[in-house]
Amino acid sequence: MVLEISIEPSMITEVETYDLTSHHYPYTVYADDQRILCINTPSSQTLSKWLTNLLKSTPKNTPVIVGVTAEHQFTKYTKRGVKDHGYDFISLCIGSHCLLYPLLQQADSYKAKQNPRPLCDFFANPRVIAVGMEIEKVKAKLEKHHGIELKKALDLRAMTVEGMKEVGEKVDLWRYNLDKLAKTVLGKHFDVVRPEEKLDWYDKESSCCYYNVYTDEKTMFITIDIYLCCLIGFELHGMIHGHEVGKSQDSSKSKKKVNKKKNS
Repeated sequence: MVLEISIEPSMITEVETYDLTSHHYPYTVYADDQRILCINTPSSQTLSKWLTNLLKSTPKNTPVIVGVTAEHQFTKYTKRGVKDHGYDFISLCIGSHCLLYPLLQQADSYKAKQNPRPLCDFFANPRVIAVGMEIEKVKAKLEKHHGIELKKALDLRAMTVEGMKEVGEKVDLWRYNLDKLAKTVLGKHFDVVRPEEKLDWYDKESSCCYYNVYTDEKTMFITIDIYLCCLIGFELHGMIHGHEVGKSQDSSKSKKKVNKKKNS
C-alpha cells in the first residue's frame, strides 16, 4: 500500500494591521495518517510566537532537534561562475510542526535591520541543535548574508556515518542524498516519489512585489524535505547518544512508500 502525501491550505489569517507582512498562510500536509502543520509567513511576530511555543512544548533540559533547510529561488551568476549570495527562505521543522520564512539580504543595510531577532535568539539557545544536509555550508551562508548564527549544527550525512557504522562499512553514506538517507535511517519503505518537472515557486496570481506565496506543490515538498531532516536527525541523535530527545518531538516512522496524492 502506497503512503500518499497531500496538502490542504487553510484560511489565510492576519493581524489587524495594514502591514502586508502580517499575513501568514497555514497548511496541513499529510503523509498518510501523519499530520504535519506548516506555516508560511513573512511575519516576525508569527515567527517569534511559533518558536516560543515549540520550545515551551519540549521537556526542559533536553535537546531540541530542529530540521533546517535554506534555498535560493534563482541561482545568480557572474563572469567567474556562480555568485555567492544569500538565501531566499529558511524552513524549520520541530516534530510535526514546520515553518517557512523569507529571508532578507544582509548586504542591504536597510533590509538587514529587518532580519528577525527571534531566529538569532532561537539558534543561540544551548538546547537547540540544527540538523540538515550540508549544514556547514548553510551555517556559513546564513551568518555571512543574514547575520543568523547556528550555534549547534550537525550534518545528517556525518550523523549517519557515526550512528550507522555497520551500514557505512558497506556503502558510501557521504554520497547519499536526503531521500537515500531517509530510507537508510528510517526504513526502506520510506520512499519519496519526486515530481519529474521542476516545481514553480510562486503563484503568479497571488504574488506581489513585496511578498510571494509559494505554490501548494512547492510548499508540500519543502515541508516533506524539512520533516525528513528532523526525523532523521532525531533518530540518529538517539542512536549516537543512547537516549531519547524530547518526547514531544514526533519521531514515528512511516512503513509505506511516500508519493504525491493528486487532488480530486
